[in-house]
Amino acid sequence: MAIIPKQITIDDIFTNKKYYIDFYQREYKWVKNQVERLLDDIFYKFENEYTKEIDINIESISNFSWYYLSAYMTNTYNGKIYIVDGQQRFTTLTLILIKLYHLSEFYKLPNRTEWLQAKIYGVGVEGKSYWMGDNNRCEPLDVLHGGDDNLINLENANDLSIKNMYDNYIYIGEYLTKKIDSEHKFEAIVLFILKRLYLVNIEIEDYKDVSMVFEVINDRGERLKPYEVFKGQLLGQLDKNEIHQYNAIWTENINKLQNIDEKEVDNFFRFYFRAKYTDTRADSKEIDGEYNKTIFSTKWNEKLNLKNNSVMVKKFIKEDFNYYCKLYYKMITDYAKNENSHVFYNSMNNQDRQYLLVLSSINKEEEDVKEKIEFVAKMFDKYFTLLQLLGCYDSNNFTESIIRLNTNIRNKNIKDIENIFNTQLVNDINATKNINIRNPFQWTLFKEASNSLGVTFLRYFFTRVDNFIAKKLDINQYDKSYNLIRNTGSINGYHIEHILADNDENKEIFNKNEELFYTQRNYLGSLLLMKGRDNQSSGKEKYNEKLKTYSHGNLWARTLTEDFYHRNKNFSDFIEKYDLNFRAIKNFDKEAIEERQKLLFELVKIIWA
Repeated sequence: MAIIPKQITIDDIFTNKKYYIDFYQREYKWVKNQVERLLDDIFYKFENEYTKEIDINIESISNFSWYYLSAYMTNTYNGKIYIVDGQQRFTTLTLILIKLYHLSEFYKLPNRTEWLQAKIYGVGVEGKSYWMGDNNRCEPLDVLHGGDDNLINLENANDLSIKNMYDNYIYIGEYLTKKIDSEHKFEAIVLFILKRLYLVNIEIEDYKDVSMVFEVINDRGERLKPYEVFKGQLLGQLDKNEIHQYNAIWTENINKLQNIDEKEVDNFFRFYFRAKYTDTRADSKEIDGEYNKTIFSTKWNEKLNLKNNSVMVKKFIKEDFNYYCKLYYKMITDYAKNENSHVFYNSMNNQDRQYLLVLSSINKEEEDVKEKIEFVAKMFDKYFTLLQLLGCYDSNNFTESIIRLNTNIRNKNIKDIENIFNTQLVNDINATKNINIRNPFQWTLFKEASNSLGVTFLRYFFTRVDNFIAKKLDINQYDKSYNLIRNTGSINGYHIEHILADNDENKEIFNKNEELFYTQRNYLGSLLLMKGRDNQSSGKEKYNEKLKTYSHGNLWARTLTEDFYHRNKNFSDFIEKYDLNFRAIKNFDKEAIEERQKLLFELVKIIWA
């Protein structure tokens, strides 16, 4: 292997050299902090030697101390210069040069304008060629060079690289305008940047060595995300002429996830590898952290066969990655935002392991993917919700059960998946309670369900009850499910309301037995979901006064009032169909609490059957 270092100025770097961004390179991710640090370094060195009296020419600026910015790595292949490491800095320097170009126009310095323009792009037979215009960056650079600071109208304006280019260009403009207060200082800083800033170019002669060098850079330098290294490990095995096709598949899928949240990229890969290849907790833990290293270990390579195997790499990218990444994207967008989807319901409970189980259950030849996504999400919701309501949820045990479910439902049909979930649910209940039941819907387990389940889950639970009633009566929901579950503001947010205020009068109902009072006051049957302002206004009121507030609350609250039954005559059909004991309650006492608790139990059996 040959690595050839060479010291080079900014002027030389951007003289008739077009740079291509190799597939190893991440998106342009520098943000204000990195840009500010670079500019601070440049101006600190410059201002230590600059004076207003200095003559502005190459000779005088050459007496300034030179400043080393960093090293960058390139590999030349078929006459093209590929950046292996350094494109973040190169892109930022290009943005700085564009701003200096516009300042030269402001100061009416045509010679400097022409010089700076040549550092940004060249003109050939095919027109402009931006030196850093590879990877869809020509258009945004052209917009900025043309004097338009607004990239919002670009077709790919939400692309992470383009967004960061725009934000950083705006900041660079503010920084340079503040620092450069005269034509004299402007000319001096231009000469200093182009002639006294040095980088060391390290040329990797053999393309085959690039992958190894890139991994070493990542281990010793600024850490890349696992998916960024993984990309290099995969595509680095392909012939250079084949890379474009597979890089396009990769980029299309990854960019969509990045536009939601960059964390979703590594989330996807961890979910995917666990869904398809792990069977134990130990296996699952190996995918934590730098899964890109795990995948190429001897143990995992026996499963995936991606190491030194370009045929399998191409198959993986074109088939599995392309299919399951699109599936994951669809789940976290279309399904997770659809308030009628069980994927949405699970996401409201922060249960992202539903994605693991959906990916596990679906094979690439699936006939009805939509049905399976919804079904697995529905079974997950039932499993999680009933464990909570029946007092059987334990985070450690839950994790172990998810691992078993992941293995058992892998590529199974819907009927098998239903049986597997139901069996796991009953097994978990029996193990937790040391009992032996076959049907999870047990009143003896539910009757003490209370506010100990956690605020988010309680809001979710009462939202599901309301949604069920609204759907069956074909009436509008009180509010969007997202607001009911997640909006916690003091005025428009939703909070758990105790029907029985904490006062001596209500304690009399329990013969002043405070322990019994507080226990039953917290039962689900004694709780409601109320809007912030209503919750505050009714908090200390007597029950008969609270009914006025409840009459314009959500459906579960309104079922306590007589007015609700007068206004909804078809509710009696609903009651009869499901044999439910709904009625207006004038006095809320111990019997009323038990009645409402049992009513909720009957609703649970219907909603989560």
